[in-house]
Parts: sequence; C-alpha cells; structure tokens
Amino acid sequence: MDMRWRGWLVFLGMVLMINGFSFLEAQVSVRITEEYVLPVAELASTKTYPEIIVIENDLIAVSLIPNRGRILSSYALKSTQEATSLLYRRLVPVPMVLPGGLHVVEFGGYYLSLPWNDRDRQPLDLNFEITEKSEDRIEVFLSGKDLLKKTLTECWVRVKDNSPLVEIETKITNTSKRDRKTLTFKDFMVTNVDGGCRLILPVHSIKILESRENWAGEAGEILTWPAPFGEWDKMEGYFRAQTEGPLNIPAVGLWYPEKGIVLMKIWEPEDFFQGSEVWSWGKLYKDEPGADAYIVISSFNERLLLEPQGEISFKTYIVAFEEPSWDGEVGKLFEKVQFFFPQR
Repeated sequence: MDMRWRGWLVFLGMVLMINGFSFLEAQVSVRITEEYVLPVAELASTKTYPEIIVIENDLIAVSLIPNRGRILSSYALKSTQEATSLLYRRLVPVPMVLPGGLHVVEFGGYYLSLPWNDRDRQPLDLNFEITEKSEDRIEVFLSGKDLLKKTLTECWVRVKDNSPLVEIETKITNTSKRDRKTLTFKDFMVTNVDGGCRLILPVHSIKILESRENWAGEAGEILTWPAPFGEWDKMEGYFRAQTEGPLNIPAVGLWYPEKGIVLMKIWEPEDFFQGSEVWSWGKLYKDEPGADAYIVISSFNERLLLEPQGEISFKTYIVAFEEPSWDGEVGKLFEKVQFFFPQR
C-alpha cells in the first residue's frame, strides 16, 4: 500500500477512536515501577530507586519520574514498529561540560525551569499523587516548591483512552506575601533524533546564539528560516539558536521522515511563550565527553509576572502522529493536530 494512503488510514483510525467510534474495548492504565536512576542532587528527598509512573493506552506509552523533576521521561507511539520513545531518555547519564565550563547531566524528557536546582542545573524533585484512575482517564498531580525563588509549581498530567495526546496543565504561584516577581521561565523538551529529523518552527527567521567555530553562523547573526541546519543530517556541531520575532503558531516539534512521524508540543494561551530556543551537540556529539544524539527544544517567557501570592496557569500538549510526507508548512500540521482536541 502506498505510504501516503497508509498514513492517512492510520490517522483516520486515530480520529475515529478519539471521537468514540472504536469497535474495541479501550482503556488507559497506570502502574508504578522502581528503577535505578543516577542521583545527581545531594538532597534528602533524592531517591536512588525513584518511582517511575507508566501510563499506557492503545496508542501511546508514557512515563514520568517526579523524583528527578521529569514531568515526562518518555513518550512512545505504539503504531511504530519499535515503539521507541520520541523523547530522549537516559537514566544513568554521563556528566558533560557545556561551552563555558558548566558541568551538567541530561536525563532527557520534558521538564520545567521551576522549581530549579541552580547548583546541579536540574529541576528539583517533585511530589506526586495519582488523582484520577479510571478506564477513561489517568491524572497525575505533581508539585514542587522553589524556596529560593519563593514559587510553587503544580502540574496535572492527563492521558485519556484512545488518544495520543498528553495534556499538562501547569500553575505557578508566588508564595511571597510581599514581593512582586518578574521571572524568566522555560520548558525543555529533549528529543531523540533516530533515523534523522527536521525541526518544526513557525517563524521566518532565527538568531544564532552560539555555534562551535561559527559553523552555523556568528553569534547574533540572523538567518532566514528554514536554515540549512534545520535537519539533523546538517547539524555539523554544537549550536544554540532562538526564534527571531513572534511565533506564527503556538507549536514546535520535529518531523521524522524515515519513521513518517511528527512530534509536536502545543501550548495555550498562545501568547504564554514569546519564543523558542533550540540547541544540540550535532553530529559530532561523539567527540564531546558525556554528550549524546538529541535536540533540546525550549520555549521561553522572559516576563513571567507574579503578584504577591498571585498565580498564572497555562497548558502544554505533547502529541505524535503519523505523517509520511510534509512540505514544510507548519500550519498544515497545526490544523491536523486539532483533530486530537475534540472538546476544544
């Protein structure tokens, strides 16, 4: 069967199931396992064998490691032959040195910059509770305080039956009774590059922040997007870049042409993040001690304003679906992903 028709049939099947037309009994399940995960932070709450929450339905399998601050540790689409995680995941990472001399380890997954451990350059441990457990939906509540910045971060991670969508509702509260805060806030989605991939960024230009020996351009240089290094095969070395100007669509992600899969992160309200940043070690990652083959896509809010005891909420969605061919139009992918939001 032609790959294009196969992709559309699989996609149609997903849509039918999501909207309640599945002919099979479907359900979503959750279980908790324990596995050794490298303890980086020297905190009393840090566990050597932390709880790993695994949530599955007919379409996806995801995991969370709250004790390492990972809201998501993995995300796998079951329709693929290997069903490997599209999010990079390494439970025992090797320490690496970033340009500038900063030592850090990368567990991968999806995580936030609050609450943050400045010393270890990692998200702080999160508490968790499974707050809903039915055949139709699983909800996991995560929370953590940043005592230095005086903030409370709360997340509700939701997975429904027959849906490839992971919904993450986040609320950030200023715990100070007197101080008004303006913070820089980021999220981080660390993605695998298996089989090659192409960046999905809804902008017309991008600014180079740094690149080793200026292979991608000099710091501050603005390039038209898509730039040559928008594909893994052309990422010659370490680089860091950010979007220039407003995002046309509140979404970023990757397209894997060999797998015929799109991985996207969408958020609302659409103006919560002002831009996105991308960095990678590139194809020469083996030359960097501790580095690996992944791309980190962050979205940022440089003016997160919190009044005393004030709060702000937003939602992010992680979703993957089959897409055998893509012409580079982000708007088309964004329209397609709307099928996974039947109640919006």
